[in-house]
Amino acid sequence: MKKNYLMVTAIALSGAIYFTGPGRAADAPSKGSKEAKSSGQKAASNATANAAKAFERVSKELYPKAKQEGNLIVYSVWDVEHIRAVTDAFAKRYPGIKTTYWQGRNPEIVTRVLTEFQGGQPSVDTILSDNAPSVLRAAGAMASYETVQKEVLVLHDPTLPTVSLQVQALTYNTKKLKAADLPKSWEDVANPKYKGQVALDDPMRAGPLSSMLAGLWTQWNDQARFNKFIKGLKALNVPVHKSTSAMFRLLVAGEYAICMPALLHDVIHDKEKGTPIDYVKSVPPVVFPRQAGIYAKAPHPNAAKLFAEWLISDEGQKIIDAVGRESSRNDFESKTSIEVAFPKGTKAIPVTDKLYLEDPKKWLDTNVKPIWEG
Repeated sequence: MKKNYLMVTAIALSGAIYFTGPGRAADAPSKGSKEAKSSGQKAASNATANAAKAFERVSKELYPKAKQEGNLIVYSVWDVEHIRAVTDAFAKRYPGIKTTYWQGRNPEIVTRVLTEFQGGQPSVDTILSDNAPSVLRAAGAMASYETVQKEVLVLHDPTLPTVSLQVQALTYNTKKLKAADLPKSWEDVANPKYKGQVALDDPMRAGPLSSMLAGLWTQWNDQARFNKFIKGLKALNVPVHKSTSAMFRLLVAGEYAICMPALLHDVIHDKEKGTPIDYVKSVPPVVFPRQAGIYAKAPHPNAAKLFAEWLISDEGQKIIDAVGRESSRNDFESKTSIEVAFPKGTKAIPVTDKLYLEDPKKWLDTNVKPIWEG
């Protein structure tokens, strides 16, 4: 039976985005009872069935229109081989739709799309990325589209379809740290005993560490605690890195004992190869949405909608999982899903701060820079 452990729902109201959760859908009746378990399983099963039916309907509706458009243009921050895998699979699933893509970093995508938007150019259909869609939405460059499969999403935004998740795990080199010496939380990484041992992402770039900080900022709601944490990271006296993958490779090579943070799909992949790394399963993961946003001036809007829905469908999620990226669905079980990779009942830390999502630089300049550089 597929399970639904985590749901974070976004609601759009007066131009703002609000999130509720996280929590467990199975917690409605008395916790731990057979009735509660049965009710939760039934609710999850119904959500899965409803999503499948909704996708079948919208696919039949959109495909003829998308086929008439004939093309799908994607800008993405994803690795080239990942983009090719998903676009090739989509084109095979829906003959008659030719797919093309351009790959770049998030700042490059934002700059290019804003330039094209301001010039009135119908240049791209889908922005497949993490940071870029929300930033572009704030500038008015994204069309609003809500997926018909929202019931099964871990993180749901009613204007930007979430097709995958970035899941951050507290990762360590097993040859450098013993179990008894592991940090007990994200906050514990700032302990002076780890000075010089941490591969630290640059907190002043829109990367995994800064998104984690935004998630902890919301969860803690404690300025003094947050400031102390930032100062503790600074006091570790280690260089900061601007590449998550390069930082992770240094951990694997034994240059550092802890990676702050690492991406779960990288960790699972390397563990399977026998490298000396593992992650602290008792520390809740940080989750950040990866979205397939639709450009406001998309030349092929129906193809873009169909692509987003297909990516969220069970079929599309299997392709996303196969390339090593985490599923966005709460009913999709894989080795990188939260339900499988972490203990039962784990409540992930979602990144939901509106300012961070739409203007990470401004958020960092306001909340992190004065402490980090002060």
